[in-house]
Amino acid sequence: MAALGPALTLGQMVDRAASRFPDREAVVFRGERVTYRDLKRRADDFARGLLDLGLGPGDHVVLWMPNCVEWNVANLGIAKIGAVTVTCNSRYRAFEVEYVLRQSDAKALIMVDRFPAAKIDYLGILEELCPEARRTGGLPGARFPTLRHVVVRGGDVPAAAVDFAAVERAGARPGALSVEGIRIDPEDPVEMLYTSGTTGEPKGCLLSHGNMYYKCRVYTDLHHWTHEDRYLVPVPYFHIFGSMGGVAANCLVGSTQILMDVFDAGEAMRLIQAERVTIFSGVPTMFITVLGHPAFGSYDLSTLRTGSIGAAPVPVEIMKKILDREDGLGMDALVVYGLTEATGGTHWTRAGDALEKRVATVGLRTPEIEDRIVDPVTGRPLPPGEEGEVCVKGPTLMLGYYKKPEATADKIRDGWLHTGDMGVQDAEGYLRITGRVTDMIIVGGFNTYPAEIENFYLRHPAILDISIVGVPDPIMGEVVMAFVVPKPGATLTGDEIITFARDKIANFKVPRYVEIVDQFPLTGSGKVQKFKQKAYAVEKLGLKFP
Repeated sequence: MAALGPALTLGQMVDRAASRFPDREAVVFRGERVTYRDLKRRADDFARGLLDLGLGPGDHVVLWMPNCVEWNVANLGIAKIGAVTVTCNSRYRAFEVEYVLRQSDAKALIMVDRFPAAKIDYLGILEELCPEARRTGGLPGARFPTLRHVVVRGGDVPAAAVDFAAVERAGARPGALSVEGIRIDPEDPVEMLYTSGTTGEPKGCLLSHGNMYYKCRVYTDLHHWTHEDRYLVPVPYFHIFGSMGGVAANCLVGSTQILMDVFDAGEAMRLIQAERVTIFSGVPTMFITVLGHPAFGSYDLSTLRTGSIGAAPVPVEIMKKILDREDGLGMDALVVYGLTEATGGTHWTRAGDALEKRVATVGLRTPEIEDRIVDPVTGRPLPPGEEGEVCVKGPTLMLGYYKKPEATADKIRDGWLHTGDMGVQDAEGYLRITGRVTDMIIVGGFNTYPAEIENFYLRHPAILDISIVGVPDPIMGEVVMAFVVPKPGATLTGDEIITFARDKIANFKVPRYVEIVDQFPLTGSGKVQKFKQKAYAVEKLGLKFP
């Protein structure tokens, strides 16, 4: 493993950037251009404002908003008081938000009033979950006994909540509480990101300041990333690709984020041209839609030099176009493989790698970790060329799953994190992912487990049983399909199944296809043979992997 030196905290990263490059743009979003001087000032003010509310080290603060400047301000402010940002998917609905607030023991919720681009009324969801927020002094309420503060950015602020700008103003007042005396160590938790679980319950991955710092070091070094780079952020901050790769990595080197709250291929190309973007990282779906856009070729994208593509395999023809300097993007793009439990990427291809390496493998391990392939049954390490479970070890492994010691012990054994993915390494150490130990579905870069969706649907009064599988999609990589067994005497249609989930769970979890069946194919022990369901769907619907 490479020695990366002592770690900085997230607060120290932005402070250092502000000291070195005070007038450099930190975040560009729509009409806003925020310098590092201003970002540090606002983060410091917000931190002191949080102290004024009574929040402090170790407290969990749920951050529920789409990408925006204030996400940065809140995230950095929370870090500066030694509290933990609990990221919440900006497309979540009441069912999922309730779980995050409860499971995380959140002391505070920071949110926007609404997310127009996704047609989500956040305040309406808050009203449904916590009607006490309408009354002055109504918090904490019965449903969330630990939730003492709600901070809202936007025009409508419930009586029991506080305006986001008011928190900043409180921290800017003379005599406001100081953050200087708060000791924060690199080993302390800074963020908690939820990852779907095979049990149906998402698990909160606790990541430390050190985890974030070391992964940012690796990420920026691999891309030869400097303060002069301009980085397009098309992925959501609640994802590790956004929080580490967007907020933290840019703070580490003092570069500029060009921010999007919703990805649109046309708008992405406009921003790349107008803002002279040099780094474009995202999921394959984003690159596929850019390259296939009718306006591709009419924008000057020549400033692009590098970026990472992750979360799903990259089709050969797409990678050729990404690398093509004449008729494509002309980027020396790297392929990345990773997981939230390891603070993002554990393996990257390298600059200048051959096309075959970029499409057939996910690269070499990152310098700060060790890796190995083991027999998934016996745990025995396997030599190159043999298929087994991918395991990694090093300083970027999560602290653990919050309040889930058994799940943590199962995931990290003797210091080795078991990824749940099957793979093969060649003699050079390049890793090829061959499958999953689990049944995880990756929809446009978002990890989703069938059990979580199945548990949601089992509340439907007419559903006896349901099996969720992932099926191929040319744009999203995979989409959700539901096989449904109705209760005796009940009649169900595919449209009813889809409508039941719409606006109640995140849109990427809503089934694209539904098949009403009498029974499932089962093993001798009674387990559903999902591989048979997937094969049936591929053949019947004429689906093909990208």
